Amino acid sequence: KIGKPRVLFSAHSLPLSIIKKGDPYASQIEKTVKLIVKKLNIEDLDWGICYQSKVGPVKWLEPSTESELSRAKDDNIPVVLSPISFVSEHSETLVELDIEYKAIIKDGYYFRVPTLSTDLLFIKCLADLCLDHSQSTDL
Repeated sequence: KIGKPRVLFSAHSLPLSIIKKGDPYASQIEKTVKLIVKKLNIEDLDWGICYQSKVGPVKWLEPSTESELSRAKDDNIPVVLSPISFVSEHSETLVELDIEYKAIIKDGYYFRVPTLSTDLLFIKCLADLCLDHSQSTDL
């Protein structure tokens, strides 16, 4: 029997040393995801935040996307993967998520949410932010 899907919000990882120096990235990702989950308003939504694209021997933000996909596979749970910190398609979405990480699930159910790219609502939001900022500061 297949369970309800787990939504994984995958963000680019950062070394923990950067976070410990005060970089707000991890807390910004967490706040953004919590706002999205609240807006979705899906009762008992199974969701989590994970991190990808780690390189080298230093400690990075965890859990890794790879380990969370393996856990979902072991739990026989379908995955909806949202690349939360990526706004355009590139090697970390098209190769890492669509090929390498999808292979972890293999016979399971895996859906990767497309990036925002040139979605008109996203572009309008960016334009509005720029206009708001330009009107609130001296240029």
